[in-house]
Amino acid sequence: MATITITIPDAIAPRVINGFAKRYNYSPLLENGDANTETKAQFAKRKLVEFIKSAVREAEIQDAANTAATTAGASADTDIVLT
Repeated sequence: MATITITIPDAIAPRVINGFAKRYNYSPLLENGDANTETKAQFAKRKLVEFIKSAVREAEIQDAANTAATTAGASADTDIVLT
């Protein structure tokens, strides 16, 4: 398994975590009013993982769609003969 390490200098870590948490709408309270047991840092890490997975998923879906379109076009060009 590969490991990806992101190093954030201590001096700006709160700024990065706060900005990322704000960007993805972290709240210390859940919608039902209960306290959120997920810290800002945990939330930011989870959202970063979700972002990476989503980017890979979208890229692979687009690749598959392009391949399917190329295959379907080639099939139509070869198989459909009209005179």
